Amino acid sequence: VFILTSLFLACSVPAAETPRPSPDLTMQRGGAAPFQLSQFRGKLVALSFVHTTCSHCQDLTRILKVIQKDYAARNVQVVECAFEDDAATNFPMFLKALEPNFAAGYTTIAAVKKYLKWNDATDGILMIPYMIFIDARGIIRGDFNGKDGFFGESDKHIRAELDKLLKPAAKPAARKK
Repeated sequence: VFILTSLFLACSVPAAETPRPSPDLTMQRGGAAPFQLSQFRGKLVALSFVHTTCSHCQDLTRILKVIQKDYAARNVQVVECAFEDDAATNFPMFLKALEPNFAAGYTTIAAVKKYLKWNDATDGILMIPYMIFIDARGIIRGDFNGKDGFFGESDKHIRAELDKLLKPAAKPAARKK
């Protein structure tokens, strides 16, 4: 597991280039049919990548349950994707223990790295939890690595990011003739 004690330290780690189009991602759900990230197009998506056995990730899941409840009426969809080696085995226990009220599934480490365009040689260790914010058009607007200070106050930072992305775009001032 790639968890370090510095997970919540406010390190200055540049996020991947944003904005950029969100690729699709397929997530498994054990006994249920898999689902695609693209099925949430038209909603603002808060996507978290976690390990089912990580206590920080489990805390994030609890926070995301409240956020999903608070923001559902504002066209926000939380999606969580587990991706450790044993995700398929651990996922049923994770669901039972945490009972997420949002879309949750698992995939492979390789699929997550491909989605993130992550390169261990240049990007280092992929730290968790990891959050991506995708606008209704499918464009990634926020990318927060587990090393990022973003997770020091997850609830506050996630809500601030959602609120920022939910604000209507400012209309340019009318030109005088």
